[in-house]
Amino acid sequence: MATKFEDRHVLNKPADTVIKMYSDQAFFERKYKALEGWDIEVLSCQKTAKQFSITCKYSMKSSNPDIPAFAQKIMGTTVNITQTDVWDIAKKTGRLEVEIKGTPVKITADMALKDEGKGAVNVLKWNISCSIPLIGGKIEALIVKDINSKSANDVAASNKILADY
Repeated sequence: MATKFEDRHVLNKPADTVIKMYSDQAFFERKYKALEGWDIEVLSCQKTAKQFSITCKYSMKSSNPDIPAFAQKIMGTTVNITQTDVWDIAKKTGRLEVEIKGTPVKITADMALKDEGKGAVNVLKWNISCSIPLIGGKIEALIVKDINSKSANDVAASNKILADY
């Protein structure tokens, strides 16, 4: 079983400008630095005329008081994450894959960037699965809640950095 949901990142510049930012290593370094408590390391970054790919590793303290003891035992107090973002620059579509080290959790999101209003929107279609019997669904729900709680800060940091593009 997997949990699916959609998130919309509303950005205040056109999609052509946003894709320039999304395909720039400096954006990722600045964004994660702006998001409190995230220590980032860029493992790889490749850009061609058609495609951009970046893999980052970061760790953060698990500060969510809603995480039950059983999940904390699985996840630990510090969460180590490897995230890969891949963008088709011309189509403005992408995919991100997240690995939480030491857990049986799989997180992906298909992304589509398009103009909307005076700016752009990045529509993320998330797919989260946890293969632990009986409690996997509860862990998926916690991850969804965590992603949703961080979304506004992610968008705010992105829009602030977007002013430089």
